[in-house]
Amino acid sequence: MTKADPNPTTPKRGRHARSDEDDEPVVESPAEETREPQTEEAEKPDEPRAEEAEAEKPDGDEKPADTTAEPEPEPARATGASRYEVPEDDAPPRRVPHAIGRHPAATPLLTAAGLVTGVGLAPLLLDRLRFGVALDAAANARSAAAPWPADAAPWFAPSWVAMLAFAVAAVVLLLALVGLRVPDVVVLGLGGVLTLTTARAAWATVDVVDAGLWELVPLCILCVLAFGLSATATARWRSAPGSDGTGGEGVGGVAAAALAAWLVVVLVLLAGAAIAASARTHAFGDADSPPQGLAGLLSVRASDGPAIDGYRGTWMAQLATAQVADDVAASAFAVVHHDRSAGLPTLLVRGDDTGAPDLDDTWWVTVAAQSFGSKAEVENWCAENGRVPPDCVPRLITD
Repeated sequence: MTKADPNPTTPKRGRHARSDEDDEPVVESPAEETREPQTEEAEKPDEPRAEEAEAEKPDGDEKPADTTAEPEPEPARATGASRYEVPEDDAPPRRVPHAIGRHPAATPLLTAAGLVTGVGLAPLLLDRLRFGVALDAAANARSAAAPWPADAAPWFAPSWVAMLAFAVAAVVLLLALVGLRVPDVVVLGLGGVLTLTTARAAWATVDVVDAGLWELVPLCILCVLAFGLSATATARWRSAPGSDGTGGEGVGGVAAAALAAWLVVVLVLLAGAAIAASARTHAFGDADSPPQGLAGLLSVRASDGPAIDGYRGTWMAQLATAQVADDVAASAFAVVHHDRSAGLPTLLVRGDDTGAPDLDDTWWVTVAAQSFGSKAEVENWCAENGRVPPDCVPRLITD
């Protein structure tokens, strides 16, 4: 049975309309006409109008920017700068040159330089004091002092090593006084040279103790102290990054440090000479005992050697000579030198100090501290003093 349509005149709309009714006109009710646009706007509230979309459309083929997440703006870069260049604010701090007085190594380096130069200059001051202990202290200092300016004959280190140490120490003090800024590598070089040269002098402590030269122990203490301070300064050769070099020692501080080091050297040498003289006199009862070993001969030569320069070009009376190869031979010749020096001023020199072609640095010579104008005068002097060859022969001192 077929049901009749209750509203035959009402056309079917939307999805309820059948396909065979597509050609029939559809009449919208007024309520539906007003409701349909509202429904579409409710479903798409953010859809821009066509005119606004056309206005916001970018020119050319560029794609519209993504408005969902705005990227943070990149920091401004200088024109032509590389994209990998680190901004100035993030650059690591750089090391700048420092004046030596304001360097982290200033204190140990200046003190070591003061001690080295103090040992080199001490004989010049102590010789002017003109009393026994001061003259002994000056003679002791010459064992480690540079050949110039004290006219020393050092044996704590070779002459060129002692001279190099003195020159470098003087350069350190001079640079610190003028306040010249120097790179860290210069501080490393100065400290390294001082460390090596003072190490050679500090090593002589072993020979001093073995030979029983207790009067030289204070000098050894100064050399060991200079070595330790130089090594400390070398270890501190790098300055702090970003440091501007402020602080530390200025010109006044550098001068005060040098003067303090020189004063320490003079006081230590004087005290050591006084204690040694007292010990030899009261404890051992013999203030003029012969030196022991090769170190003992070297110690006496350090004080007597410079005096031979005043006899260049003259004749002297040679009282004893021997070739020394070890400590036993050195101690034996020290006794001979001691006996020849009884009641007579003498000098103990090494063979190469005389300038004679038949003597080298393995020979040791005792000469009377008196000059003569000819070989015959020496022979007459030997005869008058009851000395005969080979105990007394003429020796020409040359350059």
